[in-house]
Amino acid sequence: MTVAEIVIEHLHEEDYVRYLEVLVESYVQYEKEYDKPEDWAQYLNDIRASVGNPNAETILVAKRGTEILGGLQLFTSSEKAYGLPELNIDSTIVRLLGVHPNGRGQGVAKKLLHESFAFARNRQDQALYLHSGDIMQVAIDLYLSMGFVRDVSKDFHKGEKIVKSFRYDL
Repeated sequence: MTVAEIVIEHLHEEDYVRYLEVLVESYVQYEKEYDKPEDWAQYLNDIRASVGNPNAETILVAKRGTEILGGLQLFTSSEKAYGLPELNIDSTIVRLLGVHPNGRGQGVAKKLLHESFAFARNRQDQALYLHSGDIMQVAIDLYLSMGFVRDVSKDFHKGEKIVKSFRYDL
């Protein structure tokens, strides 16, 4: 028996509900990092609201057959991604990269990021950005291993937390 290949594609409307479930399930691991239940509830609400964000250029999903294993969202500026034009990012930004627990350890995140690099190169961007927090150290380690570098000039605060910027030069 052969295992179906993981394919990266743009999210289709009929897959929105399942993609949203996969995204939430991929972030549940961080619930224990939140001291206040209301902060966690707000974070989940932000994730759910993001799927319908009209500012997203596209949403990429990783699928094996019809199963969605993970996904990410691509924006073309910091204003569209975060409502923060003062960050002065006019390049592709990856948001909410998530891989369902069933898809971890299979190269899903790397495949999604490689497709993001292609998207940014096609736009003739000089760099691709993403932001992450300290609680996501496994993800940060992956980004660094793939060639991302810290760009503290594009960090911002969300409440008391620093949202750290990482840049991949194309």
